[in-house]
Amino acid sequence: MTILQTEKTLPPPPYNNREKDGYGDSKPMMVASSPSEPSVPRRPDIKLPSGSFSRLCLQTRFADITGMYYIDAKNPASNVTSRRKKRKQKKIKLIPDAIFRSRRGNLSLDLATNGYALDVPKASVVASTRSGNISLNLIPGAENKPRFDVEVNTRSGDIVLFVPSTYSGAIQLHTKTGNLDFLPGISSEMRVVKSTDTEFLVIVGNQGGQQPLGPGQATADFCRLRSRTGNIIVGERGKDTYTRELSLWQKLTGFLRS
Repeated sequence: MTILQTEKTLPPPPYNNREKDGYGDSKPMMVASSPSEPSVPRRPDIKLPSGSFSRLCLQTRFADITGMYYIDAKNPASNVTSRRKKRKQKKIKLIPDAIFRSRRGNLSLDLATNGYALDVPKASVVASTRSGNISLNLIPGAENKPRFDVEVNTRSGDIVLFVPSTYSGAIQLHTKTGNLDFLPGISSEMRVVKSTDTEFLVIVGNQGGQQPLGPGQATADFCRLRSRTGNIIVGERGKDTYTRELSLWQKLTGFLRS
């Protein structure tokens, strides 16, 4: 695991409102286990105390990455918008504000943004794993907070995303052989722009109600979710609940161990 250029500021008030986190009584378990299974040693999770981090980078090979993180948006708005001024101008490759990466581990993250949208309109986050599952819970913030710019990738794992009611922007889903599902709560709030067997593009929230920050400054949220063979599930916090069910093989192995 590596942590690059981490600057910790004063922690925000603790977040304990679990009733409205979109998960119901239990958080969606990316690796579910049978209650009858005996205690089995497991890989240690990577979990840092809640706080604000700048240029956060967490990388593991096999360990899971879990926790709640407040991301400081550091990419200046001028750099984000200047990429589109000239077609022939070479694009500037910006470093994400937070990177969570694992080869085989699972990612279970609660994310919020710090800073002011007038200074930096978006906080960029990249979460990826080769064979693990990814669970993201986006925490709502005030109108003056930076919006989310999230990219999630996994080869064979499942992705579960919960967005807050304040989310306003696009969500793009892509898979080769998996299923793409929207839970009932968010389905009633979204508008479908593109729909195929392997791709979805939807708009969530009221785009017209957003406050403009300045000329050329984008204020909308954006999430891009990709899984080659896994399933992708999207829901809204406070309305939808999701708990991953045990597969037949997991039930059988749990019964044999008991």
